[in-house]
Amino acid sequence: MNLLHNQAIPVDHGGAVVDVVADIRPAGPDVVLLLHGLSCTKESFAGITDSPALAHLTTCAIDLPGHGRTAPLRSGAHTLEAYADVVSRVVVRLAPRRLHVVGHSLGGAVGLIAAQGATSLVTYTSVEGNLVGEDAGLVSRQIAELDLEDFAVNEFHRFVDSLRTAPEADLRAWGEWTATCAPAAVHESSRSLVEWSDSGKLLDWYRALPRAAYLYGALGDRTRHPVPLLDESTTVAIPESGHFPMVDNPAALYSALAAIIG
Repeated sequence: MNLLHNQAIPVDHGGAVVDVVADIRPAGPDVVLLLHGLSCTKESFAGITDSPALAHLTTCAIDLPGHGRTAPLRSGAHTLEAYADVVSRVVVRLAPRRLHVVGHSLGGAVGLIAAQGATSLVTYTSVEGNLVGEDAGLVSRQIAELDLEDFAVNEFHRFVDSLRTAPEADLRAWGEWTATCAPAAVHESSRSLVEWSDSGKLLDWYRALPRAAYLYGALGDRTRHPVPLLDESTTVAIPESGHFPMVDNPAALYSALAAIIG
């Protein structure tokens, strides 16, 4: 397995250098860029390296600023717009011949924003990504409503502990990822995620992309929203999985992704 861990990709954002930490598996000029969800890390996509159907593609999973091993931004809030700018600059550094963007949850929204200026983009795949207001679930809205100091001092640690002690394997994994994040980044990106989900723009942008697909856990509630608003030919239910199909059923997820990329 040719996997390079923790490769720093330096990019300029707001006049400062951001060292975006990435796991890159080089395999050719076509790149699959993987964007994690709220208070998650690049490790959420670790299983992609075990998918033989994607072995011919370079894969690059990054930690967004304030998440995992990428340091928080030095100035400015951790908004989805800021993340999309960083992602776009990472794409320039990667210089793919053909680009395939995959975003989970918050990462799906970030990928959509970044896709607006990506000339090399061929496919965009949202994995349980935010498209409409209902997709900004209880967790992101509760965090967004809290005062930053209260969240950072008190609620962040309670949130991590509740996830780490959950009976579900995907929630426990989420807890481990969240523990590596900066509380301010989680708080600010939650507020931005709610705003963008409520804006109505994400669904319109998704519909405008020529090759977009939506993958969702069959055990979740996505059949209520946003699946009814999407073309059935672009939606795929991942069996035996919920909000984190990359944890619950990675083989099925990456098999579906390979079929979409083609």
